[in-house]
Amino acid sequence: MKTKPNPKPAACFDAIKAIFYVLCFALIFCSQNTWAQIFNINTINCHLSADDIATLNRMGKFEANFYNQVFKTQKNDSVTVDINLYGRHGEYNKVQKDEMNTTFIDGFYSPMQNKIFIYKNDQFMNTLFHETSHNILRYNYPNAPKWLNEGIATLLGYLVETNDHRVLYMPQVLYVRQLRDSIRANRFDMNNFFRYKNSDWLVEAKRPMLYATSYCIVYFLINQEDKDYLAPILVLMKKGYSTYNAFKTAFGSVENFQRQFYDFYTRGPGISL
Repeated sequence: MKTKPNPKPAACFDAIKAIFYVLCFALIFCSQNTWAQIFNINTINCHLSADDIATLNRMGKFEANFYNQVFKTQKNDSVTVDINLYGRHGEYNKVQKDEMNTTFIDGFYSPMQNKIFIYKNDQFMNTLFHETSHNILRYNYPNAPKWLNEGIATLLGYLVETNDHRVLYMPQVLYVRQLRDSIRANRFDMNNFFRYKNSDWLVEAKRPMLYATSYCIVYFLINQEDKDYLAPILVLMKKGYSTYNAFKTAFGSVENFQRQFYDFYTRGPGISL
């Protein structure tokens, strides 16, 4: 599910970690009409331009390739993504209230219906990218923890395409600053973060910090110099590892993970965002 997006920074990174380089190559290499992924888009009192549809197809393909790489499969090439896109806020809000008992979210993915519901505002494409990630991840890992599900979706929700047809992600500076400021003020507690319940993510006052933290964890995992940690942690957790055991296996101990995470956002590369 997607909150109202943060303002984007003026420029994105020119470089991206290894898994994203692989996927960018795959996106360019597989640009012929061999892609079988299906988007079923039901527009309600609105329409999508041909450019919007083409962009969605390219970004959806990138996300499918991402999860194919992580889970060593090709099944995501043919996953069906069903979308209801609303042009009238009142109509969308009624659906959102009936489904989630909220009215402040721009879009959401319903696991029960296996469908995405979006209000077509100025940032609706980012919301579509975000919710598509939820849809595809569930196809591979139905019970992903909330922090992991939302962290990856937030990362993929800000994909951009360069003039030479590479797909990159737009680092979310405001999320990083929010977390960094919380760490510096001694307000942040990693253990408390992992104790939040799924219902807490629907509390409007809690959501900004929950999304900032989940995004920053995922951003940290893919931006380590020695290796990409996101893919192995995803695989471990799909096998049944708890969050703590997955971090312990990947980093040697939970303490090592936490120390490196804090250093990344207080003294390392993350401080520059």
